[in-house]
Amino acid sequence: MSSDSRLSETELYDLEILIDKRGAEDVLVAISEICGAKAEHVKVNWQDLTLALRWSTLEGAVGCIVPKAAGL
Repeated sequence: MSSDSRLSETELYDLEILIDKRGAEDVLVAISEICGAKAEHVKVNWQDLTLALRWSTLEGAVGCIVPKAAGL
């Protein structure tokens, strides 16, 4: 594993297992949904609209690549 990787080897392995089990499309949909939930949580509980917008933007960006993962 590269020293600049942000996930441990175990986490990368677990993510690969999840992708193998559920498919890249489902994992990306879940990540997009989590980003949306985080955006709403930050907006409601912290009133940090800048951070909420960043999470919301990430939700949309991940959502845009979901179709490219169809069937993977």
